[in-house]
Amino acid sequence: MELGQLFGWDAYFYSIFSQASDTEEFKGIAMGALQELDFDFFAYGTCSVTPFMRPKTSIYSNYPEPWVQRYQAQNYALIDPTVKHSKLSSAPILWGNELFRECPQLWSEARDSNLCHGLAQPSFNAQGRVGLLSLARRNKAISAEEFEALKPVTKAFAMAAHEKLSELENDDSSLNVQVEFSGRECDVLRWTADGKTSEEIGVIMGVCTDTVNYHHRNIQRKIGASNRVQAVSYAVALGYI
Repeated sequence: MELGQLFGWDAYFYSIFSQASDTEEFKGIAMGALQELDFDFFAYGTCSVTPFMRPKTSIYSNYPEPWVQRYQAQNYALIDPTVKHSKLSSAPILWGNELFRECPQLWSEARDSNLCHGLAQPSFNAQGRVGLLSLARRNKAISAEEFEALKPVTKAFAMAAHEKLSELENDDSSLNVQVEFSGRECDVLRWTADGKTSEEIGVIMGVCTDTVNYHHRNIQRKIGASNRVQAVSYAVALGYI
């Protein structure tokens, strides 16, 4: 890790991850680097912003496999406070009793799996995906001083990991599609989000109601929604309006 301190953490992680030709090699390289920081476990997960109730999650980690299976089977991403935090902030956050106060079962099961002390570092992309780096230990709590020292390291790791895993996942094109709306479609979305009906939007925009409904159908098709309420909700969550 001396190279990271000498040349900068961004350059260090981009350099070592460039050596990975698949996700298994990525996991090995990542764990080798982070073991030097005295962590036993790491996970880099991605979570889609939509759908809201069953977001798509992918996890690359050396976490105990029973815990990973349990996490996915119970859809813990929906209640995990580190995931909630990652959708709002790019700042790292420490694990603790207060953070997991509203989901004690998740916290208890994590500690039973030896994920006792840890932190989470969010990252974002423009295609509706949230990335989250988690580092965990069996023993030794993370002090405030260590947490401060780790911040530039975890930020650099998360950014480099996101780029490398996006490259390795290039067979899943659905993660990389940027929806493009016309100016008229954006106007219809915004007015609909403000509670206007098709008839009202038609008057505002100077077009007939059928034209507004035509734009709605195109919007729903592009964003993969079954109705206009879902289309507006997805558009807001994904940052299109």
